[in-house]
Amino acid sequence: MGEPNVWSVACLPTPESDAADLTVNGFELSCAVPDGTGAEPPGATPFGLLAASLSACTAMSVRTFLQRWHIDPGAVTVRVGVHPSTPPMLDRRVTVDGEVGQDLREQLAGVVDSTPVTVLLRDAVTIRTVLATGQDETAR
Repeated sequence: MGEPNVWSVACLPTPESDAADLTVNGFELSCAVPDGTGAEPPGATPFGLLAASLSACTAMSVRTFLQRWHIDPGAVTVRVGVHPSTPPMLDRRVTVDGEVGQDLREQLAGVVDSTPVTVLLRDAVTIRTVLATGQDETAR
């Protein structure tokens, strides 16, 4: 099977720690442990990191797809919110400043729905997506 290509290590340095020290492929950050009240602490949280993974993967996939078609995407913004329902739901809003024709827009929607992190998560959590390009916004 081979070695994994991504390593993440979390350490709670003491039993009283309210944050986990994380290392992801050598990059260090802190992740706040929610206190059980339902309020999100400031900074990175486990669900926040999950949302960040989906938003980063989506943004990079969108840019790569449009560049292959020689379309300047302009700014690509992907906002992912986590609804703490049971089961949780992810709300993803993809905005591409550049103009994308209808034929490529449909292909772009397919790319958004098949990013590696989307594929990994889609059987475990609902991902609701809104895609906006140029001035036009369409909910899917």
